[in-house]
Amino acid sequence: MICAAKFPKKIEVASYTQVRSQLRAALTKPHFDRDGLDFLADKLDGKARTETGYNRDEALRCARAVRAFQDTFNPKTFARYSITASAKALTKTVAGVRINVSLDAAVIEAKGDTFSAGGIVLLYAFAADRSDVPGRLSAASSLIFWALEGGQMPPLPRLCMAVDLAEKSIVKASDSFQRFRERVTDSCSEVSARWAAIEPPADYDGPDWC
Repeated sequence: MICAAKFPKKIEVASYTQVRSQLRAALTKPHFDRDGLDFLADKLDGKARTETGYNRDEALRCARAVRAFQDTFNPKTFARYSITASAKALTKTVAGVRINVSLDAAVIEAKGDTFSAGGIVLLYAFAADRSDVPGRLSAASSLIFWALEGGQMPPLPRLCMAVDLAEKSIVKASDSFQRFRERVTDSCSEVSARWAAIEPPADYDGPDWC
């Protein structure tokens, strides 16, 4: 796992590239850009009818993701929040390891003169094997909450959301985070201790390394 993190393989084809930026942008638009996403889903359906093989399957996957997004994000549910584009990835250094947390959107809740922060991460996990998805969702929401601590606005666990589009569900950070942070700290300590000695695998296809 450490080796894979240090020497990631090149990804020749990335899934959902046709909709990731559009769905990210829709988070910050009125009514989550319902009309625009309807048009996009119909366009993808049309593409699927004219394509074959991988291109057809990818168009169908992307159309499914768009409709799952629409079913998940109800404008009334989010009306009390301000959702904005995230300016940059959050970073958190734990036991000498820098963890990057890339948000699809930032969330702000105002109550009187009090402002609280949060964030949204979209997870495209439509694969048949979803055994690790619950853990990934919980970790993502908890990392958002942790990374936002110490910022200009205090975060709230319920505003830190990892969205499982496949299940149309939203997992929020837990108030009980001590055990999670201890596990992350232990893992980062191990990574920090072993990092320098890890060499690339035989099938590594990334940049030159020495």
